Amino acid sequence: MITNSKRNDFIINLANSIKGNVLVLFNYVEKHGIPLFQQLQAKKIKDTFMIYGKTETEERELIRNLVDKHNNSILVASYGTCSTGINIKNINAIIFASPSKSVIRILQSIGRALRKSETKDKALVFDIGDNLSYKSYRNHTLRHMDERLDLYNREKFTYNVKTIRLEE
Repeated sequence: MITNSKRNDFIINLANSIKGNVLVLFNYVEKHGIPLFQQLQAKKIKDTFMIYGKTETEERELIRNLVDKHNNSILVASYGTCSTGINIKNINAIIFASPSKSVIRILQSIGRALRKSETKDKALVFDIGDNLSYKSYRNHTLRHMDERLDLYNREKFTYNVKTIRLEE
């Protein structure tokens, strides 16, 4: 799923189409994060940065400061490094590029975009749920999406669900 080129093209095009700073969160560095980062950089539409576990502390701080000063950039980051412990106030939107069912991870990640800033008054979250169901079987990522929607309802978040077919 995370290596699906149509899916990743959708994420890349979405990140580039959003005004403001975008945080793209992923789980797997080698399989997903680095390829997304490289493809975003190749498009040269927005300044693009990446933070993951091997990113040195000084470089993370430099990137954090750069994103806070930018008005139209993309930060590709692993859940592990950006769902907690990093304070970037100037995030306008988040894309969950990898599915997760962890309530704490989801809420902390959304909290990245809810930081108060002089440049924004709202935050957008794009939560991608993949429907790979077959006949009566509902796949894990779709069931995890259902759990996240339950969380959004409990937290009284306003949201819309849109179905996007990625043609083969």
